[in-house]
Amino acid sequence: MDNIREILGNATMAYTNMDANIDGKKIVQNIFELLDENKESIEKANKIDVKNNNGFKLNFDMFQKLNNEINAIEDVYRKVISMNQNENNYLEGKQTDNLGTICLVYDGNTYCLLELVLKAILTHNSIIATSESDYMKATNELIVILIQRILEAYNIDKNLVQILYTSRIEELLSNSTSINKVFAIGNKGFQDRIRKASKVEVISKGYNYFDLYIEDLTNLTFIKKIVKEEENIDIYVKSGLKVPFEDYIEVEDIDEAIAQINFNTSGYSSSIFTDNNQNASVFLREVKTDNVSVNSSPLIENIVDVDINLLLSRKNMFYPNPLAEGTEKNKFEFPTAKAILEKNKNRAEQAMIEEMQKENSKLKANSEQLQKQAKMQLDQKEMEVNDLKRQLYESQSLANKYMNIFRKSFFSRLFSGLRKEDIENDTKLLS
Repeated sequence: MDNIREILGNATMAYTNMDANIDGKKIVQNIFELLDENKESIEKANKIDVKNNNGFKLNFDMFQKLNNEINAIEDVYRKVISMNQNENNYLEGKQTDNLGTICLVYDGNTYCLLELVLKAILTHNSIIATSESDYMKATNELIVILIQRILEAYNIDKNLVQILYTSRIEELLSNSTSINKVFAIGNKGFQDRIRKASKVEVISKGYNYFDLYIEDLTNLTFIKKIVKEEENIDIYVKSGLKVPFEDYIEVEDIDEAIAQINFNTSGYSSSIFTDNNQNASVFLREVKTDNVSVNSSPLIENIVDVDINLLLSRKNMFYPNPLAEGTEKNKFEFPTAKAILEKNKNRAEQAMIEEMQKENSKLKANSEQLQKQAKMQLDQKEMEVNDLKRQLYESQSLANKYMNIFRKSFFSRLFSGLRKEDIENDTKLLS
C-alpha cells in the first residue's frame, strides 16, 4: 500500500507542477523522434519479450499511424469553448482543463500504453499505466524511460508518466481522491470488474476482441478464414443456419443478435455477414462498438483510439470584468496563465519596440547634429583655404614686383654705372 501511495503522490505533484504553457504537441513530437532514434534498442527489448513468450512483435508502422493521429489533434488544453456576456455584463462561459491523475488499467499492450500516455501529456494529465501481468514488460519499460527522458528535458517531473505492475488493482482504484479518471482497456469481463472496483468514472474500451454475426453463408469460406485467424471472436448465428463451428451463440434474428452483442461486447470491433441491406443498415446504426463493418473482417490492428476529449474536464468560468462596449460574444478568452503570460510578453515586446524607437530618434538627432557640425567645419575650412589662396596670390604678386625692381636695378648698375637718375628710379620703384 505504501508504494501505491507514493506513486499516487508523485503523480499528483507531477501534474500540479507542470507549466501550463508548455507545448504538449512539441513534447510528443520529440518523443516520437527519440523513439525513432532508439528503434534498434526497442526492437532488442521486444525480442526479449517475444522470446520469453511474453509479448508480440511490434509493428513500427503503428507508431507512425499514432504520430499522424496526434498531429491531427488541435490544441485542446485550456481551450475556450464558449464565451458570453451575462445580464450583469460579466464574462461567463466554458473552458477545457486537465483532469489530474489518470489510471490506465490494461493488459500491457504497447500501442495502448503509448496512445494513452501521449494523449495524457497533450492534456497535461499525469498517468499511471497499471497491469496485473508483466506482458511486454521489457518493451514497455524502455519506452517509458525514453518518454521520461524527454519530460525531464522540458523540466517536467518524470513521474508524470509511471508504470505499475501490481496484483492490488482494487486497492489502487479505491483512492478516489488521488485518481480522477480510470480507463479500463480489455474484454467485457475485465471492464465490468474495473468498473465495480473503481470509485471514480471508468471509461471502458475494448481491443483485440471481436463480434461476428452471421445470417447469410454466401461468404462462408471467408468467414472460416477469419475464425481460423483469431480466437477472440464471439460468433452469433441466425437460427436455422448450419455453420462448421462448434462454439457459437444461436439467435432468432438481427434484433436478438444486436442485443446480445451490445450486452457481451468489449466495444471494439463487430461485423455482420448478410445479403439484406436493411439489416446491414440497422446493424451499423445499433451496434455499440467502435468499429462496425458489413461483409468484411472485424479483425483490425490493436489500437484503442481514445477520444482525447475524454481526458479533459470542462469548467464553467466566470470573470468579473465587463465586456467592452460594442464587442461581440465569443471574441474573448479567459485570463488563463497562458493568456496573461502572452499579454505580458506582448507588453514587454511593445516596451522594447518603443525603447528602440527612442534610441533610433536619439541616433537620428545625433546624426543630424553631427552633419551640421561637419558642414560648419567644412565651410570654415573652405574659408580658410580661400584666404590662404588670396594671401598666396598677393605674395606672388609682391614677389614679382620685387623681382622687376631687382632686375632693373641690377642691369642698370651692370651696364650703365650708377647714376643719379637710376637711384631716383629705384627709389620711385621701391615706393
